[in-house]
Formats: sequence, C-alpha cells, structure tokens
Amino acid sequence: MTAGQRQFIVLDLNHGGLLISSKLAGHGYRVTAVDVYGTLPKETFSDLPAGVEVVSKPPLPDKNAVIITPVHLDPNYPVLAKARSQGNTIYSHHYITGQILRKEGIFSQAKVIEITGVKAKTSTATLLARILSFKEKVILHTTRGIEYLSENQHIMLHKGLSITPASILEVVNIVREQEIEPSVYVLEESLGTTGTGQMGILTTLNPDYRIASNSKWASEAKWQIMQHPVVIMNHQDTGLIENNTKTEIITFANGNQNADLNSRISGETISITYDEKNIDCKLQPGYNPEEYAIAFAASTCAGLRAGADPHDIQKTFEGFSGLEGRMRQVEFQQRRLIDNSSSGLDIDSARSAIEMGLDKSAKNVLIIGEHAAQVCEGFAPENVQILLSEYKQFLDHVILIGKRMEKLSSQNIIHRKNLQEGLECALSLTDSRDTIISCVKCFR
Repeated sequence: MTAGQRQFIVLDLNHGGLLISSKLAGHGYRVTAVDVYGTLPKETFSDLPAGVEVVSKPPLPDKNAVIITPVHLDPNYPVLAKARSQGNTIYSHHYITGQILRKEGIFSQAKVIEITGVKAKTSTATLLARILSFKEKVILHTTRGIEYLSENQHIMLHKGLSITPASILEVVNIVREQEIEPSVYVLEESLGTTGTGQMGILTTLNPDYRIASNSKWASEAKWQIMQHPVVIMNHQDTGLIENNTKTEIITFANGNQNADLNSRISGETISITYDEKNIDCKLQPGYNPEEYAIAFAASTCAGLRAGADPHDIQKTFEGFSGLEGRMRQVEFQQRRLIDNSSSGLDIDSARSAIEMGLDKSAKNVLIIGEHAAQVCEGFAPENVQILLSEYKQFLDHVILIGKRMEKLSSQNIIHRKNLQEGLECALSLTDSRDTIISCVKCFR
C-alpha cells in the first residue's frame, strides 16, 4: 500500500478477495478483482464500490500493478506467472489484510491474539477466550462463528463465516453493528496470520501437507506468524525456526521438560507446570481429554502471557466438557453418539473416535468422509480405506460421506451426501443404546 502504487489486482474472490477489493477501493485505489474460479453469481458483486472492476478472465498485469493473492493459489496461474517474470510486487491476502487493519487503526482499542496451525486451532481459541472472559470482553472468531464472551455473557453473534484472513474485516463489521466494544479479539485463521496484534499462537505444524498445487508446504505459509512480537508455539516445532531475533518465543508441550510450560493428562485430571508453579484440574467426563492436549497447553501458555489469573484457567478447564464435533460423547435420540465431525478431523482423530466408541454389546455404525465443498484440506480416501479394513469386523454399517468416497469398498457400505443425511441414515439402522461414530470433515 505504498504511495504511488495505485492499481491492485486481487485474485480469488471466493476466499476473501471481495472484502479486500472493497477496502482497497475505499482507500482510493483502482482494483481489478479476479473471479479465479468463475463461480460467483453476479449479485455477489452488486455492493462493491465503483472503483472495483470484476473480471473472470485473468488480466495481464502491467509492471506497476500490485498483485494480491491467497497463499494457496497455484503459482502458475497466469497473472502470478506474468507478475513474477516482470518483477511486480506480490502480497498475500494475509499481509494486505494486516496492512488494512493497521492503516484504519481498527484494533487500536483492543488486544488481538491470532491463532493458526494444523490441529487444535478452534479448541485452543475457544479455551483461551473463556479464560480471558473472566476479566475481559472477548470477541472469538473460529470455524464455529463469531462469539461474544464476558464474565456474565456468552452470545453467538454470527455463524458461517470462514477463517480466511480477510474474514477479520467482516468480523469487525459485524461487531460494530452489534455496538459491542471488546477489549480482546481471539481470531482463528487458516494458513498463517496477518501479524496484527501483540501475540500469535502456532498450535502445531504437523501433520504438514502440500498447498498451491503441490508447490509448497502449508508450514511455509504458517511461518508468517513470526511477524508477531510474541509467539506461543509447540516445542516440537522450534527446531524449524531460523534467524529469529525479534520475536519472543514461549513454548508449550506435553511432558517435555525443555518447554516453558508442560501439561500432563492422566485419566480425567490435568497438571500444568510453568515457572516452578502448578495448575491442577479435575476434568469433566464425556469427552476424550487427550484429544485436547494441545489446546489445554497452548491456551494456558497464552492466557498466562496475556495476564490471566491461574484460578480462571482452572475454572475454565474444570467446567469444560468438550466442543461439538471434537471427541464428545453425547446422547442422540437415545443412541450413544461419538461426535467427532469438524474441520479439524484427520485420520488419527477418526481412529481415536472409533476406539472410543466401539461397544461389543451393541450395534456400531460409522459415518465417515468429507463435505468437500466446506473444507480446505481434504480427507484422503486411501487413508479412510485403510481405516475401514482395520475395523470392518467391529462395524455393523459404514456410511460414507462425499463424492471422493464413492469408490471405497467395505462390508455394509452406504453412501450419503453430507453429515445430516448420514445421521438420518444411522438413526434408521440403529436402536436405542446402539452406538453411532461420526467422523466427517466439515465446518460446524
């Protein structure tokens, strides 16, 4: 956003490009917004400022144009390839969103904590927001939606917003409409952070995966987090840091004595050690606390650094009963449901859910797959096939979700389009006290 650079080409309107285009035009820049996938209906563009031209055919950029692209876009996309060859300035959606937030002073009256990583983002963000809400007015943005938390309130303000970096701009708009003045924002983001605010949290870089048409690793994008003055990160990932001189790094781990904070889960208790101090908590039954190990440790580490009272951390953990879609055992129309369907699902978590749910004295039905239209990283069918072969003798029925699962084979297979149809089917196949194990990768 340097003076004199008056033309921007914004790529990928599906993942935040519309919001970025609108903001840039509002600052007086000429913007060409490129519908990379050609899928957005015309009415989507009706509210854009006059300074935005929307096109679906990739324009060839002149040498002075600034290119704005998501980190996951194919680097051989014509606009990007041409821009690299002639030396254009290229910024990521993450970077430009951060620049807009700073230029407008949007968070001048609030603390901001950004969270990224492969696993445990939503649970870490949620636990941290609950910890801070004892003394702060907190806006929490995750795959669950936008929530407002304070000591006496917990309100869902909005559902269905993505966690692309540009969505932060919409989060701010929605909060302003509600006339809320939060003191803290806790923001979950995909594939890195914008660098806004004092603190970033990196839950884990593993398991890593390829992005941008297999041209780079997702972990490369997530290292944007090092723009923050303070970074809370998993101790196992510190070996990948190079040439850090500006960032204060605080590490957490489960049982690693070298980390700044260690947590140990034993049954339904957790013990957290830091600075020769301890926090001991008795956890609620009804979910698998081991699946929240990263979230417990990361949220404690961040909470303490943000000034939280250790007693508030203890109260939060002792009152926590798991999150919807993340290793919870609940009653569902007189059936036992292992609810593990969320955007953070991976094959190891699915295996844990099956192990948690199998009941030899009852019928067991597994719902597994992906709602592909809703997830950035898929759920590899070949891994699902291996899982089915391991557990087929214990499963009475398998309900596969999503188009990519249609070619898989196993006994008693049924195909359905989405989680809701899968649950309806599972109900028809079971009686009271039977078990349904739900492992669908989707946003909820």
